[in-house]
Parts: sequence; C-alpha cells; structure tokens
Amino acid sequence: MRAQNNEGTEGTIRIVEPVRTGGDLAPSTAQRSRYALTSRVGREAELADLKARAASPNGQVLTLTGPVGVGKSRLADALFEQIAGEFADGGRYLELDTLRLESSDADGGVARAVAEALELIPTPVPDNNVADAPDRGDALGDRAPLDLLRDHLGGRDFLLVLDCGGRPPHGIAELWEAVGSAARRLCLVTVGTQVLGMYGEHRVPLFPLAVPTARDTADLTRLGQVDSVRLLVDRTKAVRPGFRLTQENRETVAKLCQMLDGLPLSIELAASRLKVSSPRALLDELSRSPGTLTDPGTATDAAAGPDTLGLAPQAVELLVRLGVFTESFGVAEAAGVFELPLDVTRQALEEMVDHSALLTEEQRDGSIRFWMLRRSRARALEHLGRQDALGPVRADHAVFFIRQLHGIRSELEGPGQTAALEQFDHWHQDVLAALEFLVEAGNGEAVATLATAAQPYWLLRGEVESADHWLSAALRLGIDRHRVRLAALEALGEALLLTDDPAAAKPWLDEALVAYTELADGPGVATVRQHLARLAQIEGNLPAAENLLTLVLADLDPRGGGQWCRGAVLARLAEVRRDRGDITSAARHATEAVRLFERVEDARSAARAKLTLAGLTGGQGDYDRAEQLACRALLLLHDRGDLPEVARGLAVLAELLTYKYGRTAAVWERAALLLGASDALRRRVGDTLAGQPNAVSGTLLGQVSERMGRSAFDTAWQQGGLCTPDEAVAQALTLIERTDHQPRPTDLVGSLTRREHEVAMLVTEGLTNREVARRLGIAEWTAVNHMRKVMQKLGCTSRVQVAGRMLRPLDPHAGVQGAAAGGLVRR
Repeated sequence: MRAQNNEGTEGTIRIVEPVRTGGDLAPSTAQRSRYALTSRVGREAELADLKARAASPNGQVLTLTGPVGVGKSRLADALFEQIAGEFADGGRYLELDTLRLESSDADGGVARAVAEALELIPTPVPDNNVADAPDRGDALGDRAPLDLLRDHLGGRDFLLVLDCGGRPPHGIAELWEAVGSAARRLCLVTVGTQVLGMYGEHRVPLFPLAVPTARDTADLTRLGQVDSVRLLVDRTKAVRPGFRLTQENRETVAKLCQMLDGLPLSIELAASRLKVSSPRALLDELSRSPGTLTDPGTATDAAAGPDTLGLAPQAVELLVRLGVFTESFGVAEAAGVFELPLDVTRQALEEMVDHSALLTEEQRDGSIRFWMLRRSRARALEHLGRQDALGPVRADHAVFFIRQLHGIRSELEGPGQTAALEQFDHWHQDVLAALEFLVEAGNGEAVATLATAAQPYWLLRGEVESADHWLSAALRLGIDRHRVRLAALEALGEALLLTDDPAAAKPWLDEALVAYTELADGPGVATVRQHLARLAQIEGNLPAAENLLTLVLADLDPRGGGQWCRGAVLARLAEVRRDRGDITSAARHATEAVRLFERVEDARSAARAKLTLAGLTGGQGDYDRAEQLACRALLLLHDRGDLPEVARGLAVLAELLTYKYGRTAAVWERAALLLGASDALRRRVGDTLAGQPNAVSGTLLGQVSERMGRSAFDTAWQQGGLCTPDEAVAQALTLIERTDHQPRPTDLVGSLTRREHEVAMLVTEGLTNREVARRLGIAEWTAVNHMRKVMQKLGCTSRVQVAGRMLRPLDPHAGVQGAAAGGLVRR
C-alpha cells in the first residue's frame, strides 16, 4: 500500500490504495492524520465499537452523528487511520465541505465530487477566462457519475468516509443505492449532524464527554478520571506544562467542564485560553459571555443554535420552546407542557434527534429521555425572551409540574414508590425552575401547591433546606385558599422537625392543628398530632408523645381502612415505648407496623419499621434475626435513596456489631467508623436522632470512645465522616456478614476472571455500568453481563454487596482472631 495526497487544501482528501507487486496486494499504510499528534481522550470505547462495526464482512452504512463540536471528525479520522489498511482496495476520506459541489445536479453534486476525488473525472482547473474553461459535461462523455463510480467500485473491497461537515447529507443515500451492491465489500461511513434516512443505515450517535457530578467533584482522584476533565487537563498541559488538577482548582475545573457541556471542541478551545489565564478567570468570563469560545477555523459556534440545524420551521419553533426544560424530559412531558398530541410530539422529537438538535439518554426500563446542550438551551431561552414568549412558556411548564407532582404523591405510600422516586429525580431541577418562576411572579398559592407536593421527596432525599426555603417563601407571599395554606403549614412543620432547631416547627403545627380541628378534619388532625408526638419525643417528653399517639390510634376506625396511617402511628409508638423501656410492647407495635406496611406494599416504610424492630430484637439477644432485619432494611433504604434512614440504619448496625461479634479492638474501630459516617450523613441531610436507640445517642459513643482511646476513636470517627453513603453501607454490610457457613471471601474473589475482577473493582468506586464500560473500553451490555456473573459467583444480590465483598480481603493472620470475633474479617 502507499499513501497519497490528492487535495487542493491540506486535509481535504486522504487516500489509501493498494500497490500491486507480483499480482498481490502489499500491506497498506495510511497517511499521517492531521489529528495524529493529539490523544483521543475519552473515546476509546466508541472507537473500538466503530472498528468492530466497520470491519464486519458485509458492506454496510455507518452514520456517525452528533452535535457540532462533539468530535465526530476526529473519531472518524482515527477510524480511517486504523482500519483503511484492512480493506484490500484501500479507502478514501473525503471532506465534502471542501469539495466542488454542483448544486445544479439532482443529488447536490455529491456523486460528481466523489468521482472527481477518485480521479474518475478530471478535476476542472479554475480559469479567469470562463469561455476557455473546460466543460465538465464533456469530460464525462455519455457516462453519469454514478455509472463511473459503480464501474470503479465493482467487485472491490473498499472503505469510503464522507465527512459532511456542516452540510446536509443530500445525495449520499442515492450514491449508496447505486454502487453499494456492486462492490465486493463497501463500507460507507458518513459523518455529520444528520442521519441519511435510508433503509439499512446504522446510526452511531456520539455524545459529549461525561461531565463531573457533585460526587466526582468531592474526590480529587475520582474527578481526575472523568473524561471531560481528563481532556481539559491533557490539552492544557500541552500549552502549559505546569498545569495540574489540585484541591484548590477542582471545583472550578468541574464547573468549566459542566458549562462547556463536555464538548471536546469547546474544551480544547478553553484549554488554549488557559495558557495565560486561570480556570477561575475563564469561568467568570464564560459566565458573563457564554459565546466567548468559538473556533477561529470555522464559522460555526461550538454549540450551534436551533436555527442552523436544518430543521423545518415548525420543528425549530418547538425546539426553542423545549429550552424551558432544565434537565432531561420524555415524550409525555414535552406533550403535556405544550398540550400536543403524543404522536405529533414523538415525530417532532425524532426529527430533532435525527438532526442532533436533541440528545438521548437510555433509561433502565427501556424508555428514552431527551436533553439539550446548555448553550443551545441558553440561546433558545434568549430567543423566547426576544419574542416575549418566555413568561407564558414558563407558566405552562410550572402548571404541568404542579399537576404531575400531585398526581404521583400518593404513590410514595405503595408499590409504585420506586418509579415515583425515579420520576421525581428526573423532574427535580425542573421543579426548582418552576418554583423560581412562580416566586418571581408573586404567586404564593402556586408556590405552596408545588412545594407541598415536592416536600416528601425533599425529606426523603435529605434536602430539608429546600422544603424550608420554598414553603416559607409561599407563606411570605400570602396564600388565599385556606386548604392550601393548611397543607403548607403542615408540610413546613414536618420539615422543621428535621432541622437543628426542631422546636421551630411547633408554632406552625399548632396553627394547623387548630384549623383542622375547627374544620372537623379527622385525617388532618391525626397527621399533625403525629408530628407533634415526634417533636415531644425529640425533646424527651415521652409521656406527651405517647398520649398524642394514643389519641390518634383511638380516632382511627379499624374497619374503615387506613392501614398505612395505622402503621405509621404504630411505628412511631414503638419508638416511644422503646425509649420508655417497654421493650415487649415496643416490639409488638413495630412488628404490627411492618405487617401493615407490607400489606399495602409500602416497602420503604416497612424497612423503616424493621430498623426499629432490629434494634429491639438485638437488645433482647436475638442477634441473628436482628442482623437479618437490619441488613435487608438498610439495603432497601439505600436503594430507595432514603438518606435520613440510611444514617439511622448505620447507627443501628454499629450497635448490633458490638453485641454480636464480641468487643474486640476491630469491632470497636468499625463501630466508631460507622457511627462517624452516620453522624456526618445525618448532619448533611438534616435529620435528628429521634428514632434511634438511646445507646446510639450517648451510651454507645461513650463506650466506644473509652475502649479505643480518644485519639484512635477520633481517627476512626473522622474516617467514617469521609465515607460516601455507598461506602458506608458497604462497610456496614461487610462488618456484619458471617463467614461460618459461607465460602472464604478469598476463594470467592479468586473465582472471578481477570475482566470480572476489573469490573467488580470499578463497582467499588461507585461507577455505573456505562462508566465501567467507558473505563474498560467495552460495550455497556458487556459490562452488564460481567456484573451479573460477578454477583452469581460472589453470591451477592446487589452492587453494594459486591463492593463490600471486594473491599474485604482476608487477613492472613485472621484465623484465630476471626473466630474470636465471630467471623469478623478486618480489612
């Protein structure tokens, strides 16, 4: 093979063609790419997938699509360099933006331009004397360009890459239909923002690089492994060798990558600016003027606006309005906000995806959510503002989410709670945006309605401050409707119980109790009394708490349903009776609460009651049952994201640990670590110690500190405080697993293949299946299959258990000590 350059402008055309020696084809080598001197950060998995697709025995059409600046041409360039030599008759990489395209041709001149690039037609030489210029039609004779291409490629094994740049892919489908079947193997790779829209086309979407999450930003090592950060650091070091990621600049670097949407082109332009600027200065500049970063070599902004994507006018109008969504959205949400038929909305979204105006995100249940680049969204909102349409669109958006949140609130108390929680997680940022708009509009009643509906989710996720902020704002603005105000008072009072000053809840709850009593609203009175009972329990007034709960129970009609309400009262009464020392009665109430919650299929509330029951059971000496209850409860609460209850579960398990495994130094150390993790999480999510055993709030801490010594206790406590919830749960489960009747952990881990071990270790870092796949350069479904095998071999039922097992290598000296500790293996 020999490499040739057949281009008027460098980089326009690259050729790989065979050199025949003795009738055979010599191995090929490709011309050095214009991207060869820069690394391909974060695209290893995509390149491997493209190579596998392009190298298949049968000819096919691959369409590499994505928004402007996402790195399509760079990836296609790398693909061509690596596989062109595997095609017996070579390949061509053509950039259509730089070729001569005759718009008068039916196909836009694509066939003629490709034929010229392959030297099947003489390339016209520009001449100032138009009369003397050669006639391109004469050069063809009677042969059409498609006929020439069909003859040339007939029976060949060939790779053709057509980089459309910023132009629509008109004429490429006709070219394939004319010549595809004539070749022995023809792989056509098109690169652009739009799909071809032809039968047999394989779309390969290229998404922006992953951007840092809050969890990534908190850990410097983890942050340095995020693809967008890796690229920014790599490119910045090329122009500024002393640059590095530090504790001081990590938050700024993370925000830069988020603001740039993870787009490689924008990141590279930012890196060039960092040669003489600090990350903070550049972030401030971009915040003031988002359009600061543009590529001087192109006329296209790195985040093209909706008016430059080739969409029909009606689609552009809808796309602009979709900018009101802060995060991702589904078909139903887009249709609901703008009151459009589902089929019409689905068709419009499909067109936007085909033009790379919207990006997609696969969901676990097989559905798809859509999202828009931040800068594209900003331009859409600016466009709405210029048309005086932003206010009405935001109002429709807010009304939709008020209706939706009230529609799914009841599902938190039944079998649909998992789906409801996932839905709220998708909607959370849009709910906050809607609340901001409603506050700006001075609509206190609408703020109260939406914030009251969102309050249960905020409390469950440990975001008490959000509930306090928005409900207080609604009351300050004023609420005319009495029922709406009452609901807001009750919701605010419940939220304030979880703050550092729970007594602040009493005035709001008292006002609500009086109003509900005057209205003879039995359910309202019962709910407020439960909140007041919790306040009394927190303040140590246990007789008052028990009296309030007893009144609620007496008012509940056992024949009128209300099983969930009865379960909630019994669960709280079990805690109060426990704190008063009546263990037998407390255990009976907790058991009944679990039964009632399970009957209505409220797994989360049942798990909360099981934590209370576990503490009671452990205190009675039934350690095995207590451990089983606590483990199952903690795993489910962790899975649901109930952070306040996860904090309580860690404390309960710390207490059980000291009971069950003997009070060795290792046990005390791990108990201190779990208590430190529980305390840190509790302070972060705004929960109180109400509902936890008395030992946790005082006695146990004193015992652990005394047995360990102050210095060792402080060290373990601080280590626990640095744990993420995932890490803390993994530590808790690792500590209390018995090994008496199970294979040795080292035997189980040793049964893993090398790849399975790699996947399992990445899971311990908290990576998702998609992130694991990216890190290892494998397909996501391959990572899923490896994970299933790991769980089977290790006997685990969750990713948290896998993490715990992998983080617990067997101490070679633990043979005697482990037996003394009841099977506890020290890390």
